[in-house]
Amino acid sequence: MELYQLNTKQISWLISALAAAFTFYSPMSFGHLYMADVDEAQWNVDISPLYCRLWQPIPAYGMGLFENRAGERQFFILESEKQVYKSAQAQLAIVAPEWKFNESTQAAGTTDVVTGYRPVKAEEPLPSRFLDALEAGFFPDVKHPGWFDGHTVEVQLSSVNFTAAYQEYLQCLSGLYPANFEQLERTTVLFDSDKYELKPSYFERLKLIKGYLEIDPEVLRVVIDGHTDNTGRDGYNYELSRNRAEVVAAYLKKIGIPESKLLIRYHGEQYPIAKNKTPSERRKNRRTTLRLDKGDELE
Repeated sequence: MELYQLNTKQISWLISALAAAFTFYSPMSFGHLYMADVDEAQWNVDISPLYCRLWQPIPAYGMGLFENRAGERQFFILESEKQVYKSAQAQLAIVAPEWKFNESTQAAGTTDVVTGYRPVKAEEPLPSRFLDALEAGFFPDVKHPGWFDGHTVEVQLSSVNFTAAYQEYLQCLSGLYPANFEQLERTTVLFDSDKYELKPSYFERLKLIKGYLEIDPEVLRVVIDGHTDNTGRDGYNYELSRNRAEVVAAYLKKIGIPESKLLIRYHGEQYPIAKNKTPSERRKNRRTTLRLDKGDELE
């Protein structure tokens, strides 16, 4: 009986000790709230025909950012000064500030969290929902995993001083160019067999290139390369490829691109992109290509 009592006490003590040890050594669960105080909240706007950015510095965290690049959709982005190491889901909400005491917090769903210094990059409809909330005086709220296990980060955007900056941002969006460099960097113009007439269906694309050159000074020139399929003699194809390159260049000059910004080259059938064995393959090779060049080594 005494031995049984002794073992029971030992077991009880061991269970208590293990519980205490687990509590002591298990990761702590806590979080931090990051937001700008009322007297320091500010919104900034970056304006360009190529991008529009509306952003708020968040002390000790980084920034909350709305960004819309030319030719793309709008994004909401969190930029963190510290790297996030864990992918997860962020919890989203619309929080009423303390002066809207009759309003309650509204859940706004979830979005992906990725590792790195931009843990959140969410596409529509979230950016528009957050902007509508800010315009109405509410605070968008994002909770995501923090810097170590058991740590949660909560980020709130303040609607204080939002309205004037938002109006500038909307004006920027209305003047945003409809395409960006990546979308216009390469263009292919196709031709009928043994022809070099430029089809009107390409006019709009070429006008977009002309307009882009006017707003992006980094583009130094347009490299124009004429090509043919393998039908015909080498000398004839070489001349045909020259005509195909020059007819495109002539249109670009007509709509206002200086000749000094055009580099014209022609190659005959030397550089096919398809095998020339079928009508469809030969059609792909009857082409003039355009490439916007920012000073990289010529291909």
